[in-house]
Amino acid sequence: MSAVPELPAETDTVIVGGGVIGTSIAYFLVTETDRDVTLVEKDSIAAGSTGDSSAIIRHHYGEKEHYTRMALWSHEFYRRFEELVGEPIAYEECPRVVFAEEGSDDAAYADAGYDILSRLDVPTERYEGETLEAEFPMLSLDEFDFAVSDLTAAYSDGTDVASGFARAAAEEGATVVTGTEVTDVAIDEGEVTAVKTDDGTAACEELVLAAGPWTPQLAEMLGIDVPVTPSRERVILLDPDEEFHDKYPESVPIAGLPGGYYIRPEFGDSVLMATHHSGEKVDPDRYQNAPDQSTLLELHETVAEYVPDLDDAGVQGRYSGVYSNSPDHDFILDGCGPDGCYVACGFSGHGFKQAPAVGRVMTDLLDAGESDLVDLDFFSLSRFETSEAGHGGGIAY
Repeated sequence: MSAVPELPAETDTVIVGGGVIGTSIAYFLVTETDRDVTLVEKDSIAAGSTGDSSAIIRHHYGEKEHYTRMALWSHEFYRRFEELVGEPIAYEECPRVVFAEEGSDDAAYADAGYDILSRLDVPTERYEGETLEAEFPMLSLDEFDFAVSDLTAAYSDGTDVASGFARAAAEEGATVVTGTEVTDVAIDEGEVTAVKTDDGTAACEELVLAAGPWTPQLAEMLGIDVPVTPSRERVILLDPDEEFHDKYPESVPIAGLPGGYYIRPEFGDSVLMATHHSGEKVDPDRYQNAPDQSTLLELHETVAEYVPDLDDAGVQGRYSGVYSNSPDHDFILDGCGPDGCYVACGFSGHGFKQAPAVGRVMTDLLDAGESDLVDLDFFSLSRFETSEAGHGGGIAY
């Protein structure tokens, strides 16, 4: 796929944002409808949050069955990505585990997800006692009573997937423009009529804002209040020694750890460890990319306590990414503002997991106003009109 240096003079639909969500929407729109589709990205494909994503694919969402069903649809698409899209992606199965202490909120979440996965015939196991310790010998689990494992979870690579979607969309006839920033949107009699950029203007009938943490400022151009707050999430790549790999040939599971961290194996035999919902608000255009020393110390303390055999692991790399958090951590997938305007944002760290389903759902929304995959009312922006907290709760795990 090569970048197109200028916008077409006119197109049916403009998608703003070249991350995994925007490229997924572009792919599904161009393959499932007869629209002329143009995707506009101010940087390069996957340059934002997608490129920094840990790209975990899992199905356990506690009591939120609709997210489990979306995740199952997405995961099946990921499994067949090369067959369906024509592009290879990095992909590795790895169980995702929730550890819990009886009587805690984590326990209720773990058991609710176990019940739903079992009912939907998704492979899952519940471990406790000696079985728990035997299953996860690399972890120190004294404070936990049991664990629920989402056995067929996996991880991939955000850049692989977004680039694959973008190339496939272009091959199917979409126009993919990179290095071009949207500067304004033309509205006439309450309808979207054109998108203005620093490289020209494209007349259009539909506009989809799918620019991650930049979506609120784009929506503001159209008088739309999108309550999404960016947070900085910090990532460390640990380099275990040969003794660790000899002792634990399957490495670590995908798992949350106390203190707001999670771990997963990384391609190339390293181990990824990162924060999840840090609460550190940032400007997505100006934030410290490398985790600071205090973060490194916190991560080291967590590793030493819960994965003691990684205590002496070297640091192979470190960087920061950005979550786009809605107040309730539920997605925003809606048509709002001027006629022809849509938003897909607020994925709160779960965008990659759900990107294929979101592409399909947004295509349904634009084409039919409804979807047989989800109840679109749940994801409406208007939920924040009656309560700033939206649904409350959400999918912070």
